[in-house]
Amino acid sequence: MLKYAIIFILFSAFGIPALPDSLPAEKHYRNASAYHTIGEFEQAISEYKKAIALDPKSPIFYNRLGIAYSELKQYDAALDAYQAALVLSPMTAEPHYNMGLVYLKKGIFSNATEAFERAIALDPNWEDAYAGLGEVCLKQGDFQKAVRAYEKAALLNPKSAGTILGLGKVYAKQGRLDDAITTIEKVIKIQVDNTEAHYQLAQAYIKQGKREKAAATMAFFKVLRQTDPLLQEAEIWVKRHPDDARGYNNLGIVYLARHRFSDAIANYKRAISLDSTLATAHYNLGHAYHKQEKINLAIAAYQKALAADTTLAIAHNNIAVCYIESGSELDKALFHARTAVRLAPTEANYWDTLFQVCTVLGLEDEARHACTKQEAYSREK
Repeated sequence: MLKYAIIFILFSAFGIPALPDSLPAEKHYRNASAYHTIGEFEQAISEYKKAIALDPKSPIFYNRLGIAYSELKQYDAALDAYQAALVLSPMTAEPHYNMGLVYLKKGIFSNATEAFERAIALDPNWEDAYAGLGEVCLKQGDFQKAVRAYEKAALLNPKSAGTILGLGKVYAKQGRLDDAITTIEKVIKIQVDNTEAHYQLAQAYIKQGKREKAAATMAFFKVLRQTDPLLQEAEIWVKRHPDDARGYNNLGIVYLARHRFSDAIANYKRAISLDSTLATAHYNLGHAYHKQEKINLAIAAYQKALAADTTLAIAHNNIAVCYIESGSELDKALFHARTAVRLAPTEANYWDTLFQVCTVLGLEDEARHACTKQEAYSREK
Protein backbone atom coordinates (compact mmCIF):
# COMPACT_ATOMS: atom_id res chain seq x y z
CA MET A 1 0.00 0.00 0.00
CA LEU A 2 1.29 3.44 -0.94
CA LYS A 3 1.37 5.97 1.84
CA TYR A 4 1.29 9.70 2.09
CA ALA A 5 4.60 11.38 2.69
CA ILE A 6 4.48 12.46 6.30
CA ILE A 7 6.92 15.16 7.28
CA PHE A 8 6.91 16.04 10.96
CA ILE A 9 9.27 18.86 11.89
CA LEU A 10 11.51 18.64 8.86
CA PHE A 11 11.11 22.23 7.80
CA SER A 12 14.54 22.20 6.16
CA ALA A 13 13.13 19.83 3.52
CA PHE A 14 11.07 22.75 2.26
CA GLY A 15 14.00 25.13 2.37
CA ILE A 16 12.87 27.11 5.41
CA PRO A 17 14.20 27.15 8.97
CA ALA A 18 12.54 25.32 11.81
CA LEU A 19 10.25 27.36 14.01
CA PRO A 20 11.13 27.88 17.66
CA ASP A 21 8.99 25.75 19.99
CA SER A 22 7.67 28.85 21.70
CA LEU A 23 5.90 30.24 18.61
CA PRO A 24 2.09 29.83 18.68
CA ALA A 25 2.00 28.40 15.15
CA GLU A 26 4.41 25.65 16.13
CA LYS A 27 2.32 24.79 19.19
CA HIS A 28 -0.76 24.30 17.03
CA TYR A 29 1.29 22.26 14.57
CA ARG A 30 2.50 19.99 17.35
CA ASN A 31 -1.06 19.60 18.61
CA ALA A 32 -2.16 18.74 15.08
CA SER A 33 0.62 16.18 14.72
CA ALA A 34 -0.43 14.54 17.98
CA TYR A 35 -4.04 14.28 16.79
CA HIS A 36 -2.82 13.01 13.42
CA THR A 37 -0.79 10.24 15.05
CA ILE A 38 -3.80 8.81 16.88
CA GLY A 39 -6.11 9.07 13.87
CA GLU A 40 -8.12 12.09 15.05
CA PHE A 41 -7.98 13.74 11.65
CA GLU A 42 -10.78 16.26 12.10
CA GLN A 43 -9.12 17.67 15.21
CA ALA A 44 -5.79 17.61 13.38
CA ILE A 45 -7.28 19.65 10.53
CA SER A 46 -8.58 22.23 12.98
CA GLU A 47 -5.13 22.61 14.53
CA TYR A 48 -3.35 22.71 11.16
CA LYS A 49 -5.67 25.54 10.12
CA LYS A 50 -4.87 27.44 13.30
CA ALA A 51 -1.16 27.03 12.59
CA ILE A 52 -1.68 28.26 9.01
CA ALA A 53 -3.64 31.28 10.21
CA LEU A 54 -0.64 32.27 12.32
CA ASP A 55 1.95 31.35 9.71
CA PRO A 56 0.39 31.25 6.22
CA LYS A 57 3.77 30.93 4.52
CA SER A 58 4.67 27.48 5.84
CA PRO A 59 4.39 24.80 3.12
CA ILE A 60 4.80 22.02 5.65
CA PHE A 61 1.56 23.02 7.34
CA TYR A 62 -0.34 22.86 4.06
CA ASN A 63 1.23 19.53 3.14
CA ARG A 64 0.20 17.96 6.42
CA LEU A 65 -3.26 19.51 6.15
CA GLY A 66 -3.59 17.82 2.77
CA ILE A 67 -2.63 14.47 4.25
CA ALA A 68 -5.28 14.81 6.96
CA TYR A 69 -7.92 15.65 4.37
CA SER A 70 -6.78 12.67 2.29
CA GLU A 71 -7.19 10.35 5.27
CA LEU A 72 -10.80 11.52 5.52
CA LYS A 73 -11.23 10.99 1.76
CA GLN A 74 -11.86 14.70 1.26
CA TYR A 75 -9.73 14.62 -1.84
CA ASP A 76 -10.57 17.98 -3.39
CA ALA A 77 -9.68 19.77 -0.15
CA ALA A 78 -6.48 17.73 -0.01
CA LEU A 79 -5.50 18.78 -3.52
CA ASP A 80 -6.11 22.43 -2.66
CA ALA A 81 -3.81 22.11 0.37
CA TYR A 82 -1.06 20.41 -1.65
CA GLN A 83 -1.31 23.10 -4.31
CA ALA A 84 -0.91 25.74 -1.62
CA ALA A 85 2.21 23.96 -0.37
CA LEU A 86 3.64 23.95 -3.89
CA VAL A 87 2.97 27.65 -4.38
CA LEU A 88 5.13 28.30 -1.33
CA SER A 89 7.76 25.66 -2.15
CA PRO A 90 7.52 24.58 -5.81
CA MET A 91 10.74 22.55 -5.79
CA THR A 92 9.58 20.12 -3.08
CA ALA A 93 8.74 16.56 -4.09
CA GLU A 94 6.39 15.56 -1.26
CA PRO A 95 3.27 17.50 -2.30
CA HIS A 96 3.58 16.21 -5.87
CA TYR A 97 3.79 12.65 -4.56
CA ASN A 98 0.82 13.15 -2.27
CA MET A 99 -1.18 14.64 -5.14
CA GLY A 100 -0.31 11.56 -7.16
CA LEU A 101 -1.83 9.37 -4.45
CA VAL A 102 -5.02 11.41 -4.47
CA TYR A 103 -5.36 11.25 -8.26
CA LEU A 104 -4.66 7.52 -8.08
CA LYS A 105 -7.50 7.05 -5.59
CA LYS A 106 -9.80 9.18 -7.75
CA GLY A 107 -8.89 7.12 -10.81
CA ILE A 108 -7.45 10.10 -12.72
CA PHE A 109 -4.42 8.20 -13.95
CA SER A 110 -2.96 10.80 -16.30
CA ASN A 111 -2.79 13.34 -13.48
CA ALA A 112 -1.38 10.74 -11.11
CA THR A 113 1.35 9.84 -13.60
CA GLU A 114 2.27 13.50 -14.07
CA ALA A 115 2.40 14.09 -10.30
CA PHE A 116 4.61 11.07 -9.59
CA GLU A 117 6.94 11.96 -12.47
CA ARG A 118 7.31 15.48 -11.09
CA ALA A 119 8.16 14.07 -7.70
CA ILE A 120 10.79 11.84 -9.32
CA ALA A 121 12.24 14.77 -11.24
CA LEU A 122 12.64 16.71 -7.99
CA ASP A 123 13.90 13.75 -5.96
CA PRO A 124 15.23 10.98 -8.22
CA ASN A 125 16.28 8.85 -5.24
CA TRP A 126 12.87 8.63 -3.59
CA GLU A 127 11.59 5.09 -3.96
CA ASP A 128 7.99 5.90 -2.99
CA ALA A 129 7.54 8.09 -6.05
CA TYR A 130 8.71 5.28 -8.35
CA ALA A 131 6.39 2.85 -6.54
CA GLY A 132 3.50 5.26 -7.07
CA LEU A 133 4.32 5.48 -10.75
CA GLY A 134 4.50 1.69 -10.88
CA GLU A 135 1.02 1.35 -9.42
CA VAL A 136 -0.45 3.78 -11.93
CA CYS A 137 1.16 1.89 -14.81
CA LEU A 138 -0.09 -1.41 -13.39
CA LYS A 139 -3.66 -0.11 -13.24
CA GLN A 140 -3.35 1.16 -16.81
CA GLY A 141 -2.01 -2.17 -18.08
CA ASP A 142 1.40 -0.78 -19.04
CA PHE A 143 3.24 -3.69 -17.47
CA GLN A 144 6.69 -3.02 -18.91
CA LYS A 145 6.74 0.54 -17.59
CA ALA A 146 5.35 -0.71 -14.28
CA VAL A 147 8.16 -3.25 -13.96
CA ARG A 148 10.78 -0.58 -14.65
CA ALA A 149 9.28 1.75 -12.04
CA TYR A 150 8.96 -0.93 -9.38
CA GLU A 151 12.45 -2.28 -10.08
CA LYS A 152 13.90 1.20 -9.66
CA ALA A 153 12.00 1.61 -6.38
CA ALA A 154 13.20 -1.80 -5.17
CA LEU A 155 16.78 -0.90 -6.08
CA LEU A 156 16.51 2.21 -3.92
CA ASN A 157 14.83 0.34 -1.05
CA PRO A 158 15.07 -3.48 -1.22
CA LYS A 159 13.09 -3.80 2.04
CA SER A 160 9.96 -1.99 0.86
CA ALA A 161 7.15 -4.54 1.10
CA GLY A 162 4.76 -2.39 -0.92
CA THR A 163 7.20 -1.97 -3.79
CA ILE A 164 8.06 -5.66 -4.02
CA LEU A 165 4.40 -6.61 -3.80
CA GLY A 166 3.66 -4.29 -6.70
CA LEU A 167 6.33 -6.01 -8.74
CA GLY A 168 4.85 -9.39 -7.87
CA LYS A 169 1.40 -8.22 -8.98
CA VAL A 170 2.81 -7.14 -12.33
CA TYR A 171 4.45 -10.53 -12.81
CA ALA A 172 1.13 -12.21 -12.03
CA LYS A 173 -0.64 -10.03 -14.61
CA GLN A 174 2.01 -11.02 -17.15
CA GLY A 175 1.43 -14.71 -16.42
CA ARG A 176 4.90 -15.11 -14.89
CA LEU A 177 3.52 -17.08 -11.96
CA ASP A 178 6.81 -18.53 -10.71
CA ASP A 179 8.35 -15.05 -10.63
CA ALA A 180 5.22 -13.69 -8.98
CA ILE A 181 5.28 -16.32 -6.23
CA THR A 182 8.99 -15.86 -5.55
CA THR A 183 8.56 -12.10 -5.38
CA ILE A 184 5.47 -12.17 -3.16
CA GLU A 185 7.17 -14.61 -0.81
CA LYS A 186 9.88 -11.97 -0.36
CA VAL A 187 7.17 -9.55 0.74
CA ILE A 188 5.96 -11.97 3.40
CA LYS A 189 9.50 -12.41 4.70
CA ILE A 190 9.70 -8.65 5.13
CA GLN A 191 6.16 -8.23 6.49
CA VAL A 192 4.65 -11.50 7.63
CA ASP A 193 1.15 -10.07 8.02
CA ASN A 194 0.86 -8.23 4.73
CA THR A 195 -2.78 -9.00 3.98
CA GLU A 196 -2.71 -8.32 0.26
CA ALA A 197 0.49 -10.32 -0.21
CA HIS A 198 -1.19 -13.45 1.17
CA TYR A 199 -4.21 -12.89 -1.07
CA GLN A 200 -2.06 -12.44 -4.16
CA LEU A 201 0.01 -15.50 -3.27
CA ALA A 202 -3.14 -17.60 -2.85
CA GLN A 203 -4.40 -16.45 -6.25
CA ALA A 204 -1.09 -17.40 -7.87
CA TYR A 205 -1.23 -20.85 -6.28
CA ILE A 206 -4.79 -21.28 -7.53
CA LYS A 207 -3.71 -20.45 -11.09
CA GLN A 208 -0.91 -23.03 -10.78
CA GLY A 209 -3.35 -25.66 -9.49
CA LYS A 210 -1.61 -25.93 -6.11
CA ARG A 211 -4.79 -26.39 -4.13
CA GLU A 212 -3.34 -27.25 -0.72
CA LYS A 213 -0.95 -24.29 -0.72
CA ALA A 214 -3.72 -22.03 -1.98
CA ALA A 215 -6.09 -23.19 0.76
CA ALA A 216 -3.53 -22.70 3.55
CA THR A 217 -2.54 -19.28 2.27
CA MET A 218 -6.15 -18.20 1.81
CA ALA A 219 -7.00 -19.36 5.35
CA PHE A 220 -4.34 -17.10 6.81
CA PHE A 221 -5.42 -14.29 4.49
CA LYS A 222 -8.90 -14.53 6.01
CA VAL A 223 -7.42 -14.23 9.50
CA LEU A 224 -5.49 -11.14 8.42
CA ARG A 225 -8.52 -9.58 6.74
CA GLN A 226 -10.64 -10.15 9.85
CA THR A 227 -7.99 -8.71 12.17
CA ASP A 228 -7.03 -5.72 10.00
CA PRO A 229 -9.60 -3.41 11.65
CA LEU A 230 -8.82 -4.86 15.08
CA LEU A 231 -5.14 -4.12 14.55
CA GLN A 232 -5.82 -0.51 13.67
CA GLU A 233 -8.13 -0.07 16.65
CA ALA A 234 -5.70 -1.72 19.07
CA GLU A 235 -2.72 0.30 17.86
CA ILE A 236 -4.64 3.56 18.14
CA TRP A 237 -5.91 2.57 21.59
CA VAL A 238 -2.41 2.21 23.08
CA LYS A 239 -1.38 5.51 21.54
CA ARG A 240 -4.32 7.18 23.23
CA HIS A 241 -3.96 5.21 26.49
CA PRO A 242 -0.22 4.58 26.92
CA ASP A 243 -0.61 3.45 30.55
CA ASP A 244 -3.35 0.87 29.95
CA ALA A 245 -1.94 -2.61 30.53
CA ARG A 246 -4.98 -4.33 29.04
CA GLY A 247 -4.62 -2.28 25.89
CA TYR A 248 -1.13 -3.64 25.30
CA ASN A 249 -2.32 -7.14 26.14
CA ASN A 250 -5.09 -6.84 23.54
CA LEU A 251 -2.67 -5.51 20.95
CA GLY A 252 -0.42 -8.47 21.65
CA ILE A 253 -3.34 -10.84 21.01
CA VAL A 254 -3.91 -9.29 17.59
CA TYR A 255 -0.20 -9.42 16.74
CA LEU A 256 -0.04 -13.07 17.75
CA ALA A 257 -3.01 -13.96 15.55
CA ARG A 258 -1.15 -12.28 12.68
CA HIS A 259 2.07 -14.26 13.44
CA ARG A 260 3.97 -11.18 14.54
CA PHE A 261 5.51 -13.03 17.46
CA SER A 262 8.19 -10.56 18.52
CA ASP A 263 5.68 -7.69 18.48
CA ALA A 264 3.20 -9.77 20.48
CA ILE A 265 5.83 -10.64 23.08
CA ALA A 266 6.96 -7.02 23.37
CA ASN A 267 3.39 -5.88 24.02
CA TYR A 268 2.68 -8.60 26.57
CA LYS A 269 5.84 -7.60 28.41
CA ARG A 270 4.77 -3.97 28.27
CA ALA A 271 1.40 -4.93 29.76
CA ILE A 272 3.12 -6.87 32.53
CA SER A 273 5.43 -3.95 33.28
CA LEU A 274 2.35 -1.80 33.81
CA ASP A 275 0.40 -4.41 35.79
CA SER A 276 2.32 -7.43 37.05
CA THR A 277 -0.91 -8.98 38.40
CA LEU A 278 -2.56 -9.22 34.98
CA ALA A 279 -2.77 -12.99 34.68
CA THR A 280 -3.95 -12.98 31.08
CA ALA A 281 -0.86 -11.06 29.95
CA HIS A 282 1.42 -13.63 31.59
CA TYR A 283 -0.63 -16.43 30.04
CA ASN A 284 -0.54 -14.83 26.59
CA LEU A 285 3.21 -14.34 26.89
CA GLY A 286 3.53 -18.03 27.63
CA HIS A 287 1.30 -18.87 24.68
CA ALA A 288 3.49 -16.79 22.36
CA TYR A 289 6.63 -18.53 23.61
CA HIS A 290 4.87 -21.88 23.28
CA LYS A 291 4.07 -21.20 19.63
CA GLN A 292 7.76 -20.50 19.08
CA GLU A 293 8.60 -23.81 20.84
CA LYS A 294 10.45 -21.97 23.60
CA ILE A 295 9.16 -24.42 26.17
CA ASN A 296 11.06 -23.29 29.26
CA LEU A 297 10.10 -19.65 28.72
CA ALA A 298 6.51 -20.70 28.12
CA ILE A 299 6.38 -22.69 31.36
CA ALA A 300 7.84 -19.78 33.33
CA ALA A 301 5.25 -17.38 31.91
CA TYR A 302 2.37 -19.80 32.54
CA GLN A 303 3.56 -20.23 36.12
CA LYS A 304 3.49 -16.45 36.63
CA ALA A 305 -0.03 -16.42 35.23
CA LEU A 306 -1.03 -19.01 37.85
CA ALA A 307 0.71 -17.03 40.56
CA ALA A 308 -1.64 -14.18 39.66
CA ASP A 309 -4.69 -16.43 39.23
CA THR A 310 -4.57 -20.02 40.44
CA THR A 311 -7.95 -20.76 38.81
CA LEU A 312 -6.79 -20.13 35.25
CA ALA A 313 -7.55 -23.57 33.86
CA ILE A 314 -6.04 -22.99 30.44
CA ALA A 315 -2.67 -22.12 32.01
CA HIS A 316 -2.73 -25.37 33.99
CA ASN A 317 -3.54 -27.28 30.80
CA ASN A 318 -0.83 -25.61 28.76
CA ILE A 319 1.84 -26.18 31.40
CA ALA A 320 0.90 -29.85 31.31
CA VAL A 321 1.20 -29.82 27.51
CA CYS A 322 4.66 -28.20 27.77
CA TYR A 323 5.89 -30.88 30.17
CA ILE A 324 4.49 -33.62 27.92
CA GLU A 325 6.19 -32.11 24.88
CA SER A 326 9.50 -31.82 26.71
CA GLY A 327 9.18 -35.33 28.16
CA SER A 328 10.23 -34.10 31.58
CA GLU A 329 8.63 -33.66 35.01
CA LEU A 330 5.57 -35.65 34.06
CA ASP A 331 4.46 -35.67 37.67
CA LYS A 332 3.96 -31.92 37.35
CA ALA A 333 2.20 -32.47 34.03
CA LEU A 334 -0.20 -34.85 35.78
CA PHE A 335 -0.89 -32.36 38.57
CA HIS A 336 -1.65 -29.51 36.18
CA ALA A 337 -3.74 -31.68 33.84
CA ARG A 338 -5.85 -32.90 36.75
CA THR A 339 -6.24 -29.33 38.00
CA ALA A 340 -7.34 -28.13 34.56
CA VAL A 341 -10.16 -30.69 34.27
CA ARG A 342 -11.23 -29.99 37.84
CA LEU A 343 -11.51 -26.27 37.10
CA ALA A 344 -13.11 -26.72 33.66
CA PRO A 345 -14.69 -30.20 33.62
CA THR A 346 -16.52 -29.76 30.31
CA GLU A 347 -13.47 -28.76 28.26
CA ALA A 348 -12.69 -31.68 25.94
CA ASN A 349 -9.14 -30.53 25.17
CA TYR A 350 -8.21 -30.60 28.85
CA TRP A 351 -9.42 -34.18 29.19
CA ASP A 352 -7.33 -35.04 26.13
CA THR A 353 -4.24 -33.58 27.81
CA LEU A 354 -4.97 -35.66 30.93
CA PHE A 355 -5.42 -38.74 28.74
CA GLN A 356 -2.02 -38.18 27.14
CA VAL A 357 -0.09 -37.79 30.39
CA CYS A 358 -1.88 -40.73 32.02
CA THR A 359 -1.05 -42.89 29.00
CA VAL A 360 2.63 -41.97 29.21
CA LEU A 361 2.69 -42.67 32.96
CA GLY A 362 0.85 -45.97 32.56
CA LEU A 363 -2.21 -44.88 34.53
CA GLU A 364 -4.54 -46.99 32.42
CA ASP A 365 -7.79 -46.61 34.35
CA GLU A 366 -7.49 -42.84 34.60
CA ALA A 367 -6.46 -42.67 30.93
CA ARG A 368 -9.60 -44.60 29.87
CA HIS A 369 -11.77 -42.33 32.02
CA ALA A 370 -10.16 -39.22 30.52
CA CYS A 371 -10.62 -40.59 26.99
CA THR A 372 -14.31 -41.24 27.65
CA LYS A 373 -14.80 -37.71 28.97
CA GLN A 374 -12.93 -36.22 26.03
CA GLU A 375 -15.11 -38.07 23.53
CA ALA A 376 -18.31 -37.16 25.35
CA TYR A 377 -17.59 -33.45 25.56
CA SER A 378 -16.30 -33.36 21.98
CA ARG A 379 -19.65 -34.74 20.78
CA GLU A 380 -21.51 -32.04 22.72
CA LYS A 381 -19.64 -29.35 20.79
